[in-house]
Amino acid sequence: MTGGIQRVAGAHRLAKLWSTYTPYMLGITSNAGFNIILISLLTHRLIPAVYGDYSVSVTAIVLISSTIGQWLQQATGRYLAGSAARASCFTKAAILLGVGGILLALAVLCLLAAFFNLVHQTAVSQLLMVVIVSVAAQTLFTLVGTILQSEQRAWSYALQQTSVGGLKIGFSLIACGISQRSIGGLLYACAAAQCLGVAYGASRAGLLDMTVLEKLKSRRTRVVLRKLRVYGGTMTLWFIFMNLAMYCDRLLVRVLAGSETAGLYGAASTLVVGSVNLVMAPVLAATWPQLMAAWNARNEAAATRLLGNLLTALLCAGVALVAIVSAVAEPATHLFLGEKFSAAKPLLPLLAASAFSFSLGPFFHKPLEFKEMKITMCIFAASALLLNAVLSVALTPWLGGVGAGVAALLAGSTYCVLCALRGRAIASWRIRLDMLAVVTIAGGIAYFAARSLSASWRFNSNLSKFAATGIGFSVAFGAGLGIAVLLQAYRRRPQTQTFE
Repeated sequence: MTGGIQRVAGAHRLAKLWSTYTPYMLGITSNAGFNIILISLLTHRLIPAVYGDYSVSVTAIVLISSTIGQWLQQATGRYLAGSAARASCFTKAAILLGVGGILLALAVLCLLAAFFNLVHQTAVSQLLMVVIVSVAAQTLFTLVGTILQSEQRAWSYALQQTSVGGLKIGFSLIACGISQRSIGGLLYACAAAQCLGVAYGASRAGLLDMTVLEKLKSRRTRVVLRKLRVYGGTMTLWFIFMNLAMYCDRLLVRVLAGSETAGLYGAASTLVVGSVNLVMAPVLAATWPQLMAAWNARNEAAATRLLGNLLTALLCAGVALVAIVSAVAEPATHLFLGEKFSAAKPLLPLLAASAFSFSLGPFFHKPLEFKEMKITMCIFAASALLLNAVLSVALTPWLGGVGAGVAALLAGSTYCVLCALRGRAIASWRIRLDMLAVVTIAGGIAYFAARSLSASWRFNSNLSKFAATGIGFSVAFGAGLGIAVLLQAYRRRPQTQTFE
């Protein structure tokens, strides 16, 4: 009887996983794929200096929009999820009021920038107006996506992400066709695509339904808005520190090493970050509810065991990813970024490792989230930011993009280590070091095997070289893991003894 109940419960969990998280995985995967395609198209059409300025502008837009809208995004995810229909209407009305306040502040800044441009017409003042408009579009797009996620409109979220990614490519190509030196045109193209995504997402979420709009003047809506502001504000400081820690190396490389190095660094960074997000984002979306449910149910042993298994699996995935990126770095650079960006080859594995270290942070700090130790999280994030900034200033003028990548890797790793040391006092998770060692050895052997294959064969194109190297790595890595599994099974087999 108990076994039957467990089988039914397991089938229900699998069905829920498919219906809720698979669309998120598809949306994230398609978005990452479109970003890689867009990077490849732009790097083949723009010179490194122009792409460097564009990359820095996009980084600044993402950082600013995430900062000013973070309080509302965090609160939306907290209070909209699982709320009843009437409460949901008041929450959405409060969200609209919050959005109105953000857009009003940005409109004032845009008017000031326009006035400054009339008085002193410069390229900087013109770019400033474009950036403000792009910040508004990015903020709305992210917030509407958060609403869709909170209401578990998974397929709508996936379609929104996929369609906007495709529209960005189309609009950006049009902008490049008009002018290959206009950064503003590219930014407007991305903003236009996001605005279309906002319109679709808002309609699917019922954000502008009359049942919501009629509650804008309600006193209860203002009370809900105050609650959103209080809750979201407490998480904004950590978010600012953590995102500055993640992106400050990309911003400083432009100042410390020039536009060309920033272009190489930005192209390589965006390419590998998309790959890392492809691995990590669906995992976080699928496992976060399970971790919190186990902890809230006071089943601390289950939460600890699950967290340890997740960290083991993710560290193994990180080692494998860095190894395969190292193996295919040369053909991938020529294929996706073009010959003008061939100098970015050594940056790919380094930036893949640094991006993965920051992506591991939300898993290592889960015990701190369990206990709501937000101040501790802020201190650790600020420490990572300070370390990245200091090391970037020290290493980038000397080593260029490699120095910035090393600074980012050490900063992300430091945050994980600090959270691990403090968090294990709350939840004593355990990482399978034997499994991690096996994956590391298999990855190293597969790397040298794939590199030998790439060096000994002659390929007609970068695509065939990239495919052959990747397949060679996968075969060698799979064979190494298979041998390790067989050896482990042999060691565990009971030994028979014979007596003469």
